[in-house]
Order: sequence, then C-alpha cells, then structure tokens
Amino acid sequence: MPGMHTETVGDEGAPDLVLLHGGIGTGRYHWSKLVKPLAERYRVHLPDLPGHGGTPLPSDGTYTRAVLMDAVTGYLEQVGPPVNVAAFSMGGHTCLALAETRPELFATLVLVGVSVREHAGLKGWREKFDPDRLEREYPVWARHLSKLHAPLGGPEAWKDVSLRDSQGLRIDVDVDALAGLTCPVLLVRGDRDHAVEPAQYAELRERWPQADELVVPSGGHDVQLTRHRLVRPALQDFLQRADA
Repeated sequence: MPGMHTETVGDEGAPDLVLLHGGIGTGRYHWSKLVKPLAERYRVHLPDLPGHGGTPLPSDGTYTRAVLMDAVTGYLEQVGPPVNVAAFSMGGHTCLALAETRPELFATLVLVGVSVREHAGLKGWREKFDPDRLEREYPVWARHLSKLHAPLGGPEAWKDVSLRDSQGLRIDVDVDALAGLTCPVLLVRGDRDHAVEPAQYAELRERWPQADELVVPSGGHDVQLTRHRLVRPALQDFLQRADA
C-alpha cells in the first residue's frame, strides 16, 4: 500500500520523533498541543494512520491491526530505526503489537492510554465513536471530524472512519513477549481514564523494569490534548533523560 500522509515540523537535522494518533483522529489533531514545543528539539513526524485524514485504506478496503502495523513499520524503516515514538490509544496498541516482534524499531517509546487486552471501559470509549451518536451529542466535534477526514471522500467520509473505529481493532498482546523491548519507556494515563485499567499498566511495568509511569491528575483518555500543560514537561524530561 502507498505510504502514509505525513506532516513534519522541526529542523531536518534534529533527532526524529514520530507521533501516532488514536481512533477517529489524525496525527496533527491528537498531538496538536505538543507539536510546537517538541519541534524545538526534534524533527516531529505526524503521520495519518490508514483510513484516517490524508491516508486512504488499502485498495481492497482492509482495515485491521496488521494494516496499521505494516504502515507504521514501513514508516519507521523509512525514517531509520531505532526511532523515538510516542503513540496514543490506537497508535499505542499498534506499537505494543510491534514491540512483540520488532523491538529494534524503537529508540524510545511513549504510550498514552493503552490496553493489553479488551475490557469494559475500552468498549465504552469506542461506543462514543458511533457517528449517529457523535452527530447528535457532539455536533461541534462532528463538524471538526468532517474537515479532518474530508480527504478520504468528502464531508461525509468521517462517518465511515468513526463507524470503523467504533467497532475496534484487535489489541491483545502477549505481555511476556514484550520483555524483548529494552529501550526507555514512558507509560502515560489519566487518573480518570476509564478506557485504561491501571492493573494492565502494572503488568507492563513488570515486563519493562526500565519503564516510568506518569499518572495525570484530573486526566481522561486523551491527556496529551486535554492536560498537555502537565504532559509536556514530563514528556520532554523523559526524552532528554533518554538522550543523555
């Protein structure tokens, strides 16, 4: 399949930092509050995952975790591994799956709002993506999504995006197999994020003794957006310590 549509910000000679978005989002949308400060030190990459924003699905319309994994693998190999990666929700689930078999792709890995297996809270979060519900309960958000995903087929394309993501992709991983990832890791979650189970983060920390965990107070799912003033310095500190 063709490469992902990407926006890059920052000096070409700076270290690369790839930011991956979550469900019904785009690279720029889900990381918009952190792009400018991060680009002061890094070459920030903001790809749109397949079926989102400016990146179409494969020609046969397939939409699976494997499709996302292949796209991210191709992009990271193009950038030149190992790469600094920060990934939210669906993007994070893609990276978790890659960490099982391709840990060498990552120089550092930041995961925001992820799970290692299905649970009721995650299902409830996905249910919010139903396009009819979005249009009825969050009309301003629906209009914004219409603009974000118009490149896929016009002002109504967002409904297909939302419907696909409301159904969810496979997320389960073999936590034991993740032990092969030895790069610095930062796990981020909001303290009020029902789409995350804290016990699952504890499992990840058992497999990754090098991992730090940031619990964001008064934080929901997309804390890199809604609580960016707290997430930004912690993320910058983590990356700088990893560089050192």
